[in-house]
Amino acid sequence: MSETWSGVETLTDLEARTETGTFLGTSRHTDAADMRREFSIPSFDEQAFNYPSTVPGALLHAKDNSAYSPAGGTELLAEGPMGAGKSTLLLEWSIRLLEVNAGEAVVWRGDETRSEWTPLAPWARVCLPASCRGGVTAKVVSTDEEDAYRREVDLKEVVREVVFYDDVADLWERCVEPGKFHVVYPDPEMRGCQEAYERSSSHYEELEFSPDDPVRHWWVGALLQRQEFGPYSFTSWICDEIGDIASQDASKDAFATYQKVELLQDIVVDARKFNLSLYLAGQNPEDIHDKVRRKVRWRITMNGRANPTRGSQVVGFRSVPMNTDLTSRMSVGKALMWTETNFEAFAWGDVPKPTGEELRVDLDASISKAAPGETSEPDEGRGVVSS
Repeated sequence: MSETWSGVETLTDLEARTETGTFLGTSRHTDAADMRREFSIPSFDEQAFNYPSTVPGALLHAKDNSAYSPAGGTELLAEGPMGAGKSTLLLEWSIRLLEVNAGEAVVWRGDETRSEWTPLAPWARVCLPASCRGGVTAKVVSTDEEDAYRREVDLKEVVREVVFYDDVADLWERCVEPGKFHVVYPDPEMRGCQEAYERSSSHYEELEFSPDDPVRHWWVGALLQRQEFGPYSFTSWICDEIGDIASQDASKDAFATYQKVELLQDIVVDARKFNLSLYLAGQNPEDIHDKVRRKVRWRITMNGRANPTRGSQVVGFRSVPMNTDLTSRMSVGKALMWTETNFEAFAWGDVPKPTGEELRVDLDASISKAAPGETSEPDEGRGVVSS
């Protein structure tokens, strides 16, 4: 397994993959096929699994019940220690979702402090809030102690597309496109979140979305918008460190954090019916609020962590099918997927980072206070900026 890409010295050396049928809108090979070729990932074979309700059941989506899983979306929680390969698993899982579910959109949770998604940067459609259009700063940061540097770059020189959304409705209706891999950064101004909540069927005491909220709360409003008002084409949300959004320590504070966890629970419960899949990961399940954990049907125990052997060890499960530890001695790149009835070991390949650098995307809404539909660069309007 290579640690970085051959011939790429810095992230701005990446070439956007604009020749695929997904990007051109033709019947030529898809983004998923192009990604698999780049990373030497074989085609998915559901027949390779002993229990179709495990990996195939969590991955394959259909409008009607199938031999693998019930109709609609699915949800999964992967937990394991740092270094077990969760981010690489989520990257390959994103590729698989695009491969086996024609026209499905994959949305990766963007975070200003994290950039595990950069292996897929040449195919990425990065969605940024228009409220921060004048205050977007991208930096390449070296992780080499002997050659430390930090330099500002143009984000569109790293990824395939950059698009700005006005509010949560605009994000789902215009910016998220079928068959593509998206990295979405939250809006610190929370545009459209309160409106979505007020129009929704869920209501909790003293719950309000405002620019004073922690920015991670935006995701609850964004997912609520998608679930309540569509569009309802198959969509998968990839969220590492879900405990940041749904912490077990959530309280009824000034930002209604606990109530927003309750709202997220409602979303998880009904997501399947609206073709929304939620793929979550974290280091410790105890850090993730019980209200969210108990609604997740598929689980993954990563290598280096002992899997549960009793139902009483798992919030939301009456029983587990394992009666012995199968995972604590597994090597990196392997894990165990399980439901209440079946379990299966599986593996994934390497999806290496292009370079040893990290990408930091900083958003500052104070620099750009344009109203929805307006930007500090009116000539570009609401269009896409491609690299």
